[in-house]
Amino acid sequence: MLRLPKNNLNLPEESFRLQIKDLAEETRIKFARKGLSDIFDILSEAAFLIRKPLDTDELSGFSTYFEEQFIVYLNSNFTLGHERYTGAHELYHLIYNADILKKEKIFLDDEKHKAEDMKANVFASEFLMPEDYVKEVFYKIVNVDKGSILPRHIVRMHNYFKVSYKAMLKRLIQLDLCSINKYEELVDICSLENMEQLQSLTKREGYSIELIIPSKETYVPTEYIEFVKSNYERGNISYKNMKNSLEFVGLTPEQFGYEYPLEEDY
Repeated sequence: MLRLPKNNLNLPEESFRLQIKDLAEETRIKFARKGLSDIFDILSEAAFLIRKPLDTDELSGFSTYFEEQFIVYLNSNFTLGHERYTGAHELYHLIYNADILKKEKIFLDDEKHKAEDMKANVFASEFLMPEDYVKEVFYKIVNVDKGSILPRHIVRMHNYFKVSYKAMLKRLIQLDLCSINKYEELVDICSLENMEQLQSLTKREGYSIELIIPSKETYVPTEYIEFVKSNYERGNISYKNMKNSLEFVGLTPEQFGYEYPLEEDY
C-alpha cells in the first residue's frame, strides 16, 4: 500500500495552519456582518474585480494597486472551483499585504513573496472550507471511516463547499477525515485524462458540473465601463483606446452609440 507523507501534499504544519485559521475566521466574520459570504461578492466589495479568460494556464490570477484602487484579476479559463480558490487567495493579499501592493503595485506569485503566498494558500483553504463546518457536513452527508472514502464522497463535499475536487480531497486529509493512503487512488479521477469520468460521476450524484469546468466568465464592474466612457467623452483617451478598453470586456463603441471620429488618426 502506498504511504504518502503529508508534506508531499504541501500541507502546512498544524501550528502554522491554526494561526492562519484565526485570520480566515476574522475575515469571514467581517464580511458576514455586511451580509456577504460568496467569494466573488466579497472581492467585489474589497476591490475592483475582473473575471476574464486568458489564453494561458500559467496565471490563475493576480492583485494590483492602480490609481488608489485595488484590482483583482481572475483567469476564468480555469475551472470555477479553481477560480474561487484563487479568489480567496487574492483576498488574503488584499487584506494582509495591502502595504506591499501599494508600494510595489502588483503582487505576483514569485520567489520574493513566497512566504506570503504560502499564507494566502492556507488562508484560501481555511476561508472556503472552515474546519468545524467541514466536519459537520462530512458527518451529515458522508459519515464513513477515513479509509473508506470514495470519489463520490469527495464530489458531495466539494459541491457543498463550492471548491475543486482536489482542494476538497486535500482538506479532508488535512483534517484527518480521509486517509492519506487513499490520496493517489482518489485524486486520479480529477486528472485531465479522467475528466469525463468525473463529470459523469458528478451528474450521477445529482450535481451540476459547473465547478469542474472553466466558467469562461467575463465580468467587470459597471464602474469600469462608465470610467472608460467618461474618459473618452472628456477627451482623456482616444477613440482607439476607448475601443480597445471596451473590447477587452467583449463590448464595442457602437453598442453605446459612439461612431468613429473622422478627425482621429485611427
